Amino acid sequence: MLLQKQTIGGLDEDRTGNCMATCVACMLGVPVDQVPNFANKPRTFKLLGEFLADRGYEFNGFWYYPPVDWASKFRGVNGFAIVGGPSPRPYVNAHAVLYKDGVPFWDPHTDDTFTLGVTRVYLITKKN
Repeated sequence: MLLQKQTIGGLDEDRTGNCMATCVACMLGVPVDQVPNFANKPRTFKLLGEFLADRGYEFNGFWYYPPVDWASKFRGVNGFAIVGGPSPRPYVNAHAVLYKDGVPFWDPHTDDTFTLGVTRVYLITKKN
């Protein structure tokens, strides 16, 4: 785990910040500049899956509107999961953050306000 803040905010580059890429970088323990800004690319989630697969991880889609106890059913990577939800900032549609064992752990945004709830869990696991 390499905790770091996003380098592209939601108002930059047509409002496609790199919060998701930063969460991936944190989880994989690599600098964010070594991770593509998936949200700013065509085939966003295909690219995410390929990037993770090349590093020994799997992306199996999303769990939309998970139940409150989602963390007891999905362990992610050593208890860490990337979750998405509505951004507390009015100019950004969605935001990605890291949770550990079902509770907020790390917000890559500099204001540390996390999300206004969990609307999706990125199903990322380590390959066996």
